[in-house]
Amino acid sequence: MIIPAQLCGLIVEDNDYSRSLAAGCLKKLGIGTVLEAPDGAAGLQLLHNQSIDFVLLDWYMPEINGAGFIRLAREGQVNCPRDIPIIISTAYATRENITRIQELGVKEILIKPFDAKQLSRAISGALSKVTTGISNDEPEDDADDEQILL
Repeated sequence: MIIPAQLCGLIVEDNDYSRSLAAGCLKKLGIGTVLEAPDGAAGLQLLHNQSIDFVLLDWYMPEINGAGFIRLAREGQVNCPRDIPIIISTAYATRENITRIQELGVKEILIKPFDAKQLSRAISGALSKVTTGISNDEPEDDADDEQILL
Protein backbone atom coordinates (compact mmCIF):
# COMPACT_ATOMS: atom_id res chain seq x y z
CA MET A 1 0.00 0.00 0.00
CA ILE A 2 1.26 3.44 -0.92
CA ILE A 3 1.24 6.12 1.77
CA PRO A 4 1.12 9.62 0.22
CA ALA A 5 3.17 11.17 3.04
CA GLN A 6 6.05 8.87 2.10
CA LEU A 7 6.05 9.84 -1.58
CA CYS A 8 8.40 12.29 -3.26
CA GLY A 9 6.99 14.02 -6.33
CA LEU A 10 8.92 16.17 -8.80
CA ILE A 11 7.18 18.94 -10.74
CA VAL A 12 8.98 20.02 -13.91
CA GLU A 13 7.17 23.10 -15.22
CA ASP A 14 8.55 26.29 -16.76
CA ASN A 15 5.53 28.45 -15.88
CA ASP A 16 5.85 29.72 -12.29
CA TYR A 17 2.11 30.00 -11.76
CA SER A 18 1.35 26.51 -13.13
CA ARG A 19 4.19 25.05 -11.06
CA SER A 20 2.83 26.73 -7.92
CA LEU A 21 -0.69 25.42 -8.58
CA ALA A 22 0.63 21.88 -9.13
CA ALA A 23 2.71 22.05 -5.95
CA GLY A 24 -0.36 23.21 -4.03
CA CYS A 25 -2.37 20.27 -5.39
CA LEU A 26 0.33 17.77 -4.40
CA LYS A 27 0.54 19.23 -0.91
CA LYS A 28 -3.26 19.18 -0.64
CA LEU A 29 -3.14 15.48 -1.52
CA GLY A 30 -0.67 14.85 1.31
CA ILE A 31 2.42 14.10 -0.80
CA GLY A 32 5.27 14.18 1.71
CA THR A 33 7.99 15.77 -0.41
CA VAL A 34 7.32 18.05 -3.36
CA LEU A 35 10.33 19.12 -5.43
CA GLU A 36 10.08 21.77 -8.13
CA ALA A 37 12.15 22.45 -11.23
CA PRO A 38 11.67 25.44 -13.56
CA ASP A 39 12.96 23.59 -16.64
CA GLY A 40 13.91 20.20 -18.01
CA ALA A 41 17.63 20.50 -17.20
CA ALA A 42 16.97 21.36 -13.55
CA GLY A 43 14.41 18.54 -13.40
CA LEU A 44 16.88 16.01 -14.76
CA GLN A 45 19.46 17.16 -12.20
CA LEU A 46 16.97 16.64 -9.36
CA LEU A 47 15.96 13.28 -10.80
CA HIS A 48 19.64 12.29 -10.88
CA ASN A 49 20.36 13.41 -7.31
CA GLN A 50 17.15 12.57 -5.42
CA SER A 51 15.03 9.51 -4.85
CA ILE A 52 11.81 10.48 -6.64
CA ASP A 53 8.65 8.38 -6.84
CA PHE A 54 6.94 10.16 -9.74
CA VAL A 55 7.33 13.14 -12.07
CA LEU A 56 4.66 15.64 -13.09
CA LEU A 57 6.10 16.92 -16.37
CA ASP A 58 5.05 19.82 -18.58
CA TRP A 59 5.01 18.84 -22.26
CA TYR A 60 6.05 22.18 -23.77
CA MET A 61 9.17 23.77 -22.29
CA PRO A 62 12.15 25.55 -23.80
CA GLU A 63 15.45 23.71 -24.36
CA ILE A 64 14.52 20.28 -22.95
CA ASN A 65 10.83 19.63 -23.57
CA GLY A 66 8.74 16.79 -22.19
CA ALA A 67 9.73 14.38 -24.97
CA GLY A 68 13.43 15.10 -24.48
CA PHE A 69 13.12 14.69 -20.72
CA ILE A 70 11.37 11.33 -21.12
CA ARG A 71 13.94 10.05 -23.61
CA LEU A 72 16.87 11.00 -21.36
CA ALA A 73 15.25 9.38 -18.31
CA ARG A 74 14.20 6.21 -20.16
CA GLU A 75 17.49 5.73 -21.99
CA GLY A 76 19.50 5.71 -18.76
CA GLN A 77 21.08 9.15 -19.20
CA VAL A 78 19.93 9.99 -15.68
CA ASN A 79 20.54 7.98 -12.52
CA CYS A 80 16.91 6.96 -12.01
CA PRO A 81 14.75 3.91 -12.65
CA ARG A 82 14.01 3.70 -16.38
CA ASP A 83 10.36 3.08 -15.56
CA ILE A 84 10.02 6.12 -13.30
CA PRO A 85 6.32 7.02 -13.30
CA ILE A 86 5.78 10.15 -15.41
CA ILE A 87 2.59 12.14 -15.71
CA ILE A 88 2.42 14.65 -18.55
CA SER A 89 0.56 17.90 -18.02
CA THR A 90 -0.34 19.96 -21.05
CA ALA A 91 -2.76 22.59 -22.23
CA TYR A 92 -2.25 21.32 -25.80
CA ALA A 93 -3.93 17.93 -25.88
CA THR A 94 -3.99 17.56 -29.64
CA ARG A 95 -4.36 14.14 -31.19
CA GLU A 96 -0.74 14.36 -32.40
CA ASN A 97 0.57 15.27 -28.93
CA ILE A 98 -1.38 12.49 -27.22
CA THR A 99 -0.12 9.96 -29.76
CA ARG A 100 3.48 11.13 -29.31
CA ILE A 101 3.20 11.00 -25.51
CA GLN A 102 1.81 7.46 -25.66
CA GLU A 103 4.54 6.39 -28.09
CA LEU A 104 7.05 7.48 -25.45
CA GLY A 105 5.41 5.09 -22.99
CA VAL A 106 3.52 7.61 -20.87
CA LYS A 107 -0.08 6.69 -20.20
CA GLU A 108 -1.10 9.37 -17.69
CA ILE A 109 -1.91 12.72 -19.27
CA LEU A 110 -3.46 15.66 -17.43
CA ILE A 111 -5.09 18.46 -19.37
CA LYS A 112 -4.47 21.90 -17.86
CA PRO A 113 -6.12 23.21 -15.87
CA PHE A 114 -6.55 20.15 -13.64
CA ASP A 115 -7.72 19.75 -10.08
CA ALA A 116 -6.52 17.71 -7.11
CA LYS A 117 -8.94 14.86 -7.82
CA GLN A 118 -7.70 14.48 -11.42
CA LEU A 119 -4.10 14.66 -10.21
CA SER A 120 -4.80 12.01 -7.58
CA ARG A 121 -6.18 9.65 -10.24
CA ALA A 122 -3.17 10.28 -12.50
CA ILE A 123 -0.72 9.57 -9.67
CA SER A 124 -2.57 6.37 -8.79
CA GLY A 125 -2.55 5.30 -12.42
CA ALA A 126 1.13 6.10 -12.91
CA LEU A 127 2.23 4.37 -9.72
CA SER A 128 0.06 1.31 -10.35
CA LYS A 129 2.07 0.60 -13.49
CA VAL A 130 5.19 -0.09 -11.41
CA THR A 131 3.74 -0.89 -7.97
CA THR A 132 1.18 -3.37 -6.71
CA GLY A 133 -1.38 -2.72 -4.03
CA ILE A 134 -2.88 0.46 -5.45
CA SER A 135 -6.58 0.52 -6.11
CA ASN A 136 -8.01 2.73 -8.83
CA ASP A 137 -11.54 1.72 -7.82
CA GLU A 138 -12.03 4.35 -5.14
CA PRO A 139 -15.54 5.66 -4.56
CA GLU A 140 -16.47 8.97 -6.16
CA ASP A 141 -16.95 11.61 -3.48
CA ASP A 142 -16.67 15.23 -4.56
CA ALA A 143 -16.93 16.38 -0.95
CA ASP A 144 -13.61 14.73 -0.08
CA ASP A 145 -11.28 16.24 -2.68
CA GLU A 146 -8.65 16.99 -0.04
CA GLN A 147 -7.67 13.37 0.49
CA ILE A 148 -5.58 11.34 -1.90
CA LEU A 149 -6.78 7.81 -2.26
CA LEU A 150 -3.90 5.68 -3.46
